[in-house]
Amino acid sequence: MGPNKKRKLANQPEEINFDPDARQQFLTGFRKRKLQRVKHAQEVAEKRAREERIEYRKRIREERKAEYEQAFEEHQRQLKMLTENSENESNDSGNESNEGEDEEWEGFAEPPAVDYEAEYIDEDKYTTVTVEEMDPSREGLLKYGQQEQSDDKWDQEEGEKAQQTPEDANSKAPKKRPQTDKPKKKKKKFRYESKEERKLNQAKQRYSKARKARARRGEE
Repeated sequence: MGPNKKRKLANQPEEINFDPDARQQFLTGFRKRKLQRVKHAQEVAEKRAREERIEYRKRIREERKAEYEQAFEEHQRQLKMLTENSENESNDSGNESNEGEDEEWEGFAEPPAVDYEAEYIDEDKYTTVTVEEMDPSREGLLKYGQQEQSDDKWDQEEGEKAQQTPEDANSKAPKKRPQTDKPKKKKKKFRYESKEERKLNQAKQRYSKARKARARRGEE
């Protein structure tokens, strides 16, 4: 069935006007329209890129905000734990201090005394060494100094005895002196040897003993 003739006639324009300017613009405006389309496409691409950048920055800000909130919550939790631990430690220390106050402090424990004896046997002598703990008090130091002086005096006397020969011993033996009316002479004061002299005498004694020992071994 063909189209309705009345409807077809109603849609037709009454007059068709020809515009030569529009025709000329259409024929010569291909390049211009192409440039407009390119420019419009660039504007659309720039707008889309700008929107994407804005969305990306917004997403980054939201992620950083979430991370900051999470770190802040973790910090608060750690701070709370540290506060509770410090309170518990302070309570424990307070209880321990109270218990310590109840008990009477008896001072520092004294270490065991260092007292023993050791015996040393040489070829010519028999020596016993006694080790005692030194008292750091004033009385103990004075006693220790007096004992050192007595030991030095004894070492000096022993060294002089070792250096004496039989002739010297006989010459120093007490002899009866005839009684005279002359006044007695004052006795000379005894002079103590210095540490250097005592060390020298001890070295001489050791050398003489070693020489005697070598001589005895050679005779055997």
